[in-house]
Amino acid sequence: MKRFILLILILCAGIVYAQSQIIPKEYLNIFDQLKLNDKYEIKKFLKPSFLIADFNGDHINDIVFLITERKSHKKGILILFGKTNQYFVFGAGNKLGKAGFDDSDDLKWMQGWEVYKQKSAYEPKFNNGDIVGSIKRKLPNIGISMWSVEDGEPLAGGIIYWNGKKWTWIHQGE
Repeated sequence: MKRFILLILILCAGIVYAQSQIIPKEYLNIFDQLKLNDKYEIKKFLKPSFLIADFNGDHINDIVFLITERKSHKKGILILFGKTNQYFVFGAGNKLGKAGFDDSDDLKWMQGWEVYKQKSAYEPKFNNGDIVGSIKRKLPNIGISMWSVEDGEPLAGGIIYWNGKKWTWIHQGE
């Protein structure tokens, strides 16, 4: 009997985990209503396959999808502010900004990501390609940390966050 109960608990835990990887229908409906599916395809090339948090500080959850541009197959992210039709695309054929990567319109380099909840981050200062210190940046809102991996450890990437008017990039790593 104990083994049966244990088996049931393990199966339920697996179902709960699997369900947590399903994008909530309300966000998918907005994605479809905005006809974003004409240009982009939601892809699950990383785990987790989406992030939910209040990225713009309005106390309403927003969502970030992993996407690819249908035409070029370039990878990116799509940020959809909750309960609005406001969205932003980085990568997937759109420049990330001062990300410092030659292919910043394709986030194929991104091998990990997560919600960045800290209130500050250190941005390295460069001089002729060498790191010569860092600057502490205050973040008014939760950010999105993304990185590449080398030898099993995060190597370089950055944090994007909403500063109240626009998305801002803070380089991280080498």
